Amino acid sequence: MIRSPHDPVRLITPPRRDHHGGFSPAWLLIQAARLSWEIRNILQLINGRQLNLSDELAVHSEASDMLFDAAHATAVMEARLPLAPAWGSGPPRSRAIFAQAREAGSDPADVCVDVIPPRPRIDPQVALDMRATFREDPEPGAQCAGMTVKKEQCTKTIVEGIASQHCSVHLTPAERKRYDALRAAQDRHRQAIQDALKKQRLALATTWIQRYGGHRPHRLDLPTPPRRSRQIIPFNDHPSTQPGDDHALLALYDTGWPTLCPRSAEIINALLECPRATTARLANIAAAQTPHRWPTAEQWLASCIWDGIRPPDVCLPASHDAPELDELPVVQSLRDHLSEAQREWEGWRDGFSTLVEACDDPPLDTMADLLAFWQDIGILVADGDEAGAPVWALQASPPSPWRVLYTRGTLVSPHLLAAALDWLLNGGTPLDAELPPRDVFNLLLASNTPPRSPAGSVVGGAACAGP
Repeated sequence: MIRSPHDPVRLITPPRRDHHGGFSPAWLLIQAARLSWEIRNILQLINGRQLNLSDELAVHSEASDMLFDAAHATAVMEARLPLAPAWGSGPPRSRAIFAQAREAGSDPADVCVDVIPPRPRIDPQVALDMRATFREDPEPGAQCAGMTVKKEQCTKTIVEGIASQHCSVHLTPAERKRYDALRAAQDRHRQAIQDALKKQRLALATTWIQRYGGHRPHRLDLPTPPRRSRQIIPFNDHPSTQPGDDHALLALYDTGWPTLCPRSAEIINALLECPRATTARLANIAAAQTPHRWPTAEQWLASCIWDGIRPPDVCLPASHDAPELDELPVVQSLRDHLSEAQREWEGWRDGFSTLVEACDDPPLDTMADLLAFWQDIGILVADGDEAGAPVWALQASPPSPWRVLYTRGTLVSPHLLAAALDWLLNGGTPLDAELPPRDVFNLLLASNTPPRSPAGSVVGGAACAGP
């Protein structure tokens, strides 16, 4: 039980565990009410920003109010307020608990559940200014002392809060001055509260992003490709074909490279802002788009290609170290989820590393290495120079992973080539329309000592694809 220093109302926080050691239903109800409050604030933050969520906000607010009533009823029960006998059979509802408390002579408003975070703080001077303009009324709600144009007594009530004897129509000059000062102070106070609430909701949105979406791999955050027009024709070597930047970006998406290369979204975003730029310029743009991660272009170039892609590191005790945790189904589900995410990331990392090695390139560690890799395999091509540095642009028809392997496959071991082909097939990489898979697989058959592989790999598939 927690007492608020500013209010005699008692704030009740039900225990997290019940007498059986499980989660307390009252505590779970409070968590649901708190989450409902967060969702309401998120909806209020989004509403009106190119989205009209008035209906959704109204429906959710009604359900949220019911949750708050249920949480308040829980606080009444936990506070051990005197209650009248239960009405009827079955579990009592929130309104029934309130009615039972009032019937027994206790006030449900004496206690409150510890659910909603405190209201955001505002500048104390704003509240002081509003209190300074407030005047006690001689008779609150009294009738106006003024007279109408027909010389009849005015039937309106006085303006409260300025020690007035008149309504807003019959204010004296002194009362009008006090009224305007009070309204201005109230407007400043209201605006300060709205600004503080907006700041609180923005902080809540940031917390949500970190909680629910802060660890998503970058390969899922690829920019939306340009709209494919019906007039766009396939790329070919005809000299009259001069595709633009949108054509080149669509061709890059068609190859499948963006989903294979870590953090390729950052390079694509930089190319969208500046289609032709030097390596330093691309690094500057990429670093500027993520200032909270890389303050300078040099740090972005030296950053790891797997930064931000690894699954989150949740510090859970090892199995059997905390038996009370191991018994909870949610903990086991979390362990399974983290293990699956780790396996997926390791498979992606190992598969991409194998693909790079099968392309006869050195291992990639940094973003500078990834840019050099894209330049080496022909995704980025030189388009002029600037102060001695080459200006890079997307090739009009970038080579697919299949074509790169076909070109360089004879330079690597068949076992390495087979592992790279396995990974491309398992990942659903789009096929090259101008290069049948048979031609790539036949590179394995060309070796004098084909590697032995388990059933179902591309090595066995290559043998079936041969003549």
